[in-house]
Amino acid sequence: MKTYFLLNELRRELKKVWGIPILGEKKEVAKKFKKVIREKKIKKIITVGDYCSLNLSSDVKIFDGRIRRNEMAPLQEYSFSCWNPPASINKEVWKTLKKAISKSGNVFIDGEEDLLVIPSVLLSKKKTAVVYGFTSKGICLIEVS
Repeated sequence: MKTYFLLNELRRELKKVWGIPILGEKKEVAKKFKKVIREKKIKKIITVGDYCSLNLSSDVKIFDGRIRRNEMAPLQEYSFSCWNPPASINKEVWKTLKKAISKSGNVFIDGEEDLLVIPSVLLSKKKTAVVYGFTSKGICLIEVS
């Protein structure tokens, strides 16, 4: 794989909701999340971002130790780590995520994890849910089909 960079003209597109939005307060979101997982018969859950990784149960957590790029988040246990610069998907990330997904291991990203929803979806099997935060509103769940 190669390294991909986010073009300015695509930034707006990636701010849209992709998948199923689950909105509300933290407890309400967690309850709705569990319901969707049950109803969809999801087999594996991947969370991308510190907020989701800290607050939702998942098989694979991808995080960078920061919430909203500033606030430091409590460091979580991880089996894999990789460097990924802002607004990009580094070529090394693909290999690391593939291993983490196959072994259900957590990944610490030195840099920024925002765009790693994309390779997470592309590398996952059917009936996997890739979940990411929807700033100050809740979360979005993408079901891999």
